Amino acid sequence: MKKERKLIFDKYFDIWKNNIRTLIDNHPMQIISWEATRRCNLKCLHCGSPSENVNLSEELKTHEVIEIFERIARDFDMSKFRHINITGGEPFVRKDLITILKEISKYSFYRNIDIQTNGIHIANNLDILDDLINFGVTGLGISIDGLESMHNSFRNIQGGFEKSVEAAKQAVQKGLTVTVSVVVHAKNLHEIEGLYHYAKINIKPRVFRIMFIDPIGRTAIDSEYLLSKEQKLQVIDFLREKYELDCDTYSDRSVMMVELGCGGWFGKDLEGTFRPFIFHCIAGINNLGILYDGKIASCSNISRDFIEGDARVDNIKEIWDNGFARFRNREWKRVGKCTDCKDWDFCHGGPMHLNNNNCIWGLA
Repeated sequence: MKKERKLIFDKYFDIWKNNIRTLIDNHPMQIISWEATRRCNLKCLHCGSPSENVNLSEELKTHEVIEIFERIARDFDMSKFRHINITGGEPFVRKDLITILKEISKYSFYRNIDIQTNGIHIANNLDILDDLINFGVTGLGISIDGLESMHNSFRNIQGGFEKSVEAAKQAVQKGLTVTVSVVVHAKNLHEIEGLYHYAKINIKPRVFRIMFIDPIGRTAIDSEYLLSKEQKLQVIDFLREKYELDCDTYSDRSVMMVELGCGGWFGKDLEGTFRPFIFHCIAGINNLGILYDGKIASCSNISRDFIEGDARVDNIKEIWDNGFARFRNREWKRVGKCTDCKDWDFCHGGPMHLNNNNCIWGLA
């Protein structure tokens, strides 16, 4: 039975691998990740896109953002477009965010928008939820990084936990697809089980999403918050237990799913057992990024060394079609432990934002 199961899984992994290869070769533009701003109303210890050391005066103006989305709508084949993901900083510090959403949501294919937020502004302005829904927002990712004391300490705000929870609860009641996003680190690992049950009972989000803290932004490479390999595997064990508990009912949208975010490929023994998808970094493959200052890239957590152009002056479609070589051919990452790794065709060196970490799992 175990051998038969392996043969079946190997078949599906090969199909998935071929699908990734096709996606890379064709690179359809299906997702736009817009880094709305680097400004924020908090100063979180782990932030991967902090406001320091960037020129905030270069932030795109209202009309520039709208014009960029209009150019994309005009120049690209939008028939297979999926959604917009808005990140920051904190997107809601932009006082023109609703104005921008109102304008771009006139395009039907732009009416599937996710916003990643700390929830503070929403909790203080609950009426904004109706505007978000009216202007194409279908999902909110709300950050909650532990139970009350831990969350408030990690995000440097008193009362923040209560406001984030309230924002998430109200968004769920309004019918938005809510993801509770948790950055797991060495100091809050012991609270993940409790936070999972708290969210399941009190918030009832669609997704309980865990992300490992990474050595980027404010988290130094030797930070005391970074997880060891053993601690990461402990998180995987937690997710696998919860996944096996409820995955048969995930088609029911009232059931809370669990997943790991951009943690990379975990090998055939683990993939498919702890989240409802198999991972491959899609940066620059089907995910186009517009950074706060108009630079053309992908995920905002990726080093700005990987900027491909400037939306203020360049032809975005031309850059998408003819650029992004480092994203679509990642042989440059095939060094060290990756050189002879049997899983290279599945992983391609891992997430682009960890381009200096050749193999965080030692699978080679």
